[in-house]
Amino acid sequence: MKQRLTTANYELRKSIDNLITFTFLLSIYMVFAMLFSGCGRQQIERRELVSLTDLPQVDVSAETDSVIEIKSWLAVGPFTFNPFFSDPALSFDRNDLKRYGIREGMLNDANIEKLQKRGAGVFLINVPSPQLKLLKYISGKIENKSNYYLVARIHSSQSREATLIIDGSNSYAVWLNEDKLLEVRGKYNLNKAGDRFVNVSLKEGENLLFVKVGRVTNKRSWDFICAITSLQEGERIFRVNYAGDFVVNPIVNNTLDIYAGPYRNGRIEMVDTGGQIVADGSFENLNTNDKPFTISDINRFEDGFYKTILTVGDERIEQIIYKGNYAEFVKKTKAIIDKMESNSPYVKDLTVALQRVDHLHEQPGDPNSPSETRFINRNRVFWGYSLHRLLNNDAETQLMTYENPEGVFIFHHTNRQQQSISLIIIVPFTLEGSSLIEDWYTSNLDQIETDNALADEYGFAVAWIYAGGKNYSASKTEKEIAAVINRLNSEYNIDNQRLYIMGDCEGGRRALVQLSLYPDRYVAYAAVSPITLSGGNDGIPIELVSQMGHIPILIKHGTNDDMSPVENSRRFYAEAKKYGMPVKYIENESSHVHINRDFHRFAFEFFSRIASGQK
Repeated sequence: MKQRLTTANYELRKSIDNLITFTFLLSIYMVFAMLFSGCGRQQIERRELVSLTDLPQVDVSAETDSVIEIKSWLAVGPFTFNPFFSDPALSFDRNDLKRYGIREGMLNDANIEKLQKRGAGVFLINVPSPQLKLLKYISGKIENKSNYYLVARIHSSQSREATLIIDGSNSYAVWLNEDKLLEVRGKYNLNKAGDRFVNVSLKEGENLLFVKVGRVTNKRSWDFICAITSLQEGERIFRVNYAGDFVVNPIVNNTLDIYAGPYRNGRIEMVDTGGQIVADGSFENLNTNDKPFTISDINRFEDGFYKTILTVGDERIEQIIYKGNYAEFVKKTKAIIDKMESNSPYVKDLTVALQRVDHLHEQPGDPNSPSETRFINRNRVFWGYSLHRLLNNDAETQLMTYENPEGVFIFHHTNRQQQSISLIIIVPFTLEGSSLIEDWYTSNLDQIETDNALADEYGFAVAWIYAGGKNYSASKTEKEIAAVINRLNSEYNIDNQRLYIMGDCEGGRRALVQLSLYPDRYVAYAAVSPITLSGGNDGIPIELVSQMGHIPILIKHGTNDDMSPVENSRRFYAEAKKYGMPVKYIENESSHVHINRDFHRFAFEFFSRIASGQK
């Protein structure tokens, strides 16, 4: 025992000596620090502090009807936590400001100064795109990061009503002038770039927008988007973006849940295949951002596809839903197709359509993300209904096959009796998959349905090609386009003298390369933000201008595009004018992100004018 005590005393004395040595060395370091850089307090006082006045205002005029994207923010964070002792899935529930004596929902200059003096990260963000990618502001590992807080200053010339269009990932909450407007959980991606529509009252002068954005367990993105517009424009964008997607549970059982965006009043109808209304309901002064509108007691109806119609004001939008056991529908449909022995193109179309439905059906659900579940269920219903219609030979949007080489494309057309069909070829941007059947590109229903609706409005058919996916080449794409046209010519009255081509970004570049290879094939070309100053072995468009013939070209490009710089279109336009080509160029202040999904309308209008002989 005495030996143990002696050893313990020795270890204790050794620790004290080490502590004294450490304290002595630390004192010397502090003396040198004071001599050469001033004391700690003086350093903090000399450091340039960020304040709200450093943050540019977002100006909203009384008469504005445009979409004003918020691109300037004051950011606080990211805050950290210990994932070994705290559940990362609950990290959004952490009130990281509480330990500073600050409540969530409001930050003033005194709070911001306090945060900075106590070592919290505070910085200004000014970006060309409204999509704020918070992961880029992180150094080191992200596993222990919890939340960011963001502040924007909105200056309104007078009191007015407005709509905030908002999206974020994984979880976010929004306050305006300390009033909590919205909280969304479990979104892994920004599929719409405008997911929620919240009507607000802006007071005259400055309004403070406060946002909390949590990554939670999401490693895909840590993003946020917010824009301001008028009530009327907010309603219009909602009707465009949510056409085909306002039902919260596309595969329904007992209840039908509806999201109505900025609308507080509306009517919903559920219609069977015979056109009979089997269920309906209406809502008044209901904010569906807080809680969806619900129609109950759906169990009594037979399993199958139904049309839902949302009427808001004088406008209506539609969506197909499936009521009942979707797995049973897949099983029965598979049995029907398996009995078909014909090797005809029709049976091949059915086969790939079933492969698409099977692929979607086999995808696991995500109990942690209602948004992801809704996304995959919408795709299941959309392509399941396409297969169902294809079996009845009346599909409007369908997967079709072609040969030499073999492949698959998406075709949309609503008027089978049309005597002469004008076809638009849509060339995709860079894709990472090798199969259209399984690629996310085929799940891009917001854009597919929006462009298909524009095609219907202006009297066109649309072919969405795959261009080889990750195995893209200009020669493969040319062969695919030729094979697609041949397949369509075998069943439809395609006017080969009225073929149009369009694409965005890299898709715009690829479409220009096709134009240089076969200038006599197309009547007109249109693109958003095409890349023209670079390319692969297939060619750089600005170097191929002389080979593009004299077909009309229309290009639209945003000066704030950070993915495809505006110089691409400016220089291409100048080069095309040298050759006397009929090229038109539209430039605006937009970025690469488009909150409204009908941003291709200008292209369809252009093609329509060309088709009617106008310039």
